[in-house]
Amino acid sequence: MKTTISFQVARRVLLILSFFCGLPAAHAEYKKATEGREVVMNKLYPKSERFELGLPAVGFVMNQSYVNTFLLGVDASYFLNETLGFSFVVNKGVNQDKGERSCIENFYYDPSNEVGVACGEVGNLRNADRNNDQFPRYGPAYVPIRELQQMLFANVIWTPVYGKQLVYLGATSYFDLFLELGVGLANSKFYPKQEVLKNGNLPRGTYFDPTDPANDQAQAAANNAKIGALPEQSQFYGVAGRPPARAENNPLLNLGLGQKFHFGRMFHFKVYVRNMTLLGTDQGFENLFALYGGIGLRF
Repeated sequence: MKTTISFQVARRVLLILSFFCGLPAAHAEYKKATEGREVVMNKLYPKSERFELGLPAVGFVMNQSYVNTFLLGVDASYFLNETLGFSFVVNKGVNQDKGERSCIENFYYDPSNEVGVACGEVGNLRNADRNNDQFPRYGPAYVPIRELQQMLFANVIWTPVYGKQLVYLGATSYFDLFLELGVGLANSKFYPKQEVLKNGNLPRGTYFDPTDPANDQAQAAANNAKIGALPEQSQFYGVAGRPPARAENNPLLNLGLGQKFHFGRMFHFKVYVRNMTLLGTDQGFENLFALYGGIGLRF
């Protein structure tokens, strides 16, 4: 009986020792599939020593008051390694007047508030058939406006983040976050501020009623004739009345931030913003803030 009990106790002790002795070896062999830097460093979309070509990207300048400027561009990039690269960018500007520009260039001078609206067509001027010294008439405003034509710049690209994410628990997306810093040249048509109309008149002034006995009729008429433009003088208001545009070339500084989404082994879609600072303008500098989106390929 004692022999049987001793045998059973010895057997249990051996089982316990074998369990604890084998545990470290089993633990050392186990490793999660997602552990280790290799999982992320082994990129599905590497950039090192690769060229990237940006197919026509589309953007627009978001901080202009009187024109809409759409930007069509292409870019070519080369990456020295996974984080550092260079790019060359060409942008073409397509400009469209906003309603605000049309309004100020066709603004009425209506001191007696006869028309009831601020700007518009000739038909709104009910008293257009009056003599030259009568009102209402046009009193347009021409403020400084820049229309971008082309931009060329070179950038240094820094890509500090490469990531993967699970989309709807069914697909994996691969992306980069990047910063760009560069210099370039902007070609534009610049319309300077015009305070005197092409007919030599001021767009605004003090109206003297010729029918008021307190006013000298001849002097009042002469004073009123120096204000604004009559409806039939279409060359002095609207588009025709603009000051001559100057062709300007300004150096620019570019700072950009964006995200690139990879797909199809060699393609990517990217969305990014740029703050482009034009130097040497009438105000010293101008900031243009633009949003872009485009598709590219890597080879």
